[in-house]
Amino acid sequence: MATMRVALTGHDQPVGSAIASELRRHDLELMLLDIESAGDLESVIGGATHVVHASSLTERGHSGSAYTEANVHATTALLDACRQREIEQVVFVSTTETYGRRLPPWPVTESWVPRPIGPALQSRVAAERVARTYRRRVPLSILRPAPLIGEGDSTVMKVLRHFISRPRAALVAGGAAPVSILAAADLGRSVWAMLSQTEESVDQVFHVASAHTTWRELALEACQLRGVEARFWNAPYFVARGLDAMRLSGWVLPEPEDVDAYTAITGRPHLIDDSRARVTLGYAPLLGARAALAQALDVYGHPNTSV
Repeated sequence: MATMRVALTGHDQPVGSAIASELRRHDLELMLLDIESAGDLESVIGGATHVVHASSLTERGHSGSAYTEANVHATTALLDACRQREIEQVVFVSTTETYGRRLPPWPVTESWVPRPIGPALQSRVAAERVARTYRRRVPLSILRPAPLIGEGDSTVMKVLRHFISRPRAALVAGGAAPVSILAAADLGRSVWAMLSQTEESVDQVFHVASAHTTWRELALEACQLRGVEARFWNAPYFVARGLDAMRLSGWVLPEPEDVDAYTAITGRPHLIDDSRARVTLGYAPLLGARAALAQALDVYGHPNTSV
């Protein structure tokens, strides 16, 4: 059997790092590709059999053109290079956060229409649309992970650290809004499932999640794991929304640093249906919400915590 050679972009970012950690556990050759500094992408990926595109620009504060360059133009350049080579599969890693904040209270499928908020997520939707135009020229698979519980400063992790540092923080609508989350280890396992079953995953789009929970459960678990007494107060959703409309929410409901629209994020559902990945690929999450939090918050090395 020929050796699988996987070129991975974004290995220095939380998503790519999680994928790299899992792929290193398998019998394959991993090629770490810096898409920004690679002058000749066609030559760089020349020895690859598979490509995983996990690189994206998500940090706040950049211009719209910067997001477009990093997320749309870079994706186009990579796929153009893949088209010139006999690549067996390209896995494009997107996100369910592009669905915005108008999801229903039941899990949505891969056919749900994206409603991205802000230039970063808008550019990621544009990048996925670009990728889909290459389907007849490149063997493409698309992965849409749930919000990641892992290393780094994702929106979810910023909110969770806010709960830990401020146990008197407000839980919008009592924290009852359901949310699907994905552990970093399970993200890597889902990518490996797609790579190891190329025929089943090419020309397909998959959701993946580790657990379905609520913001209140996440907040309580995070505080318990860190040995912090949780004493949250409940803010009725209609009150929180009214304060948003009057631009007073940041005064009454202090938002986590660098997190916009705390009320909308934590007061609305974000549930996804990952049954296609489970049935087609045999994907099964390894970690639940508590274990994912324990790894992400590094509680095993925290002096005040016992798990």
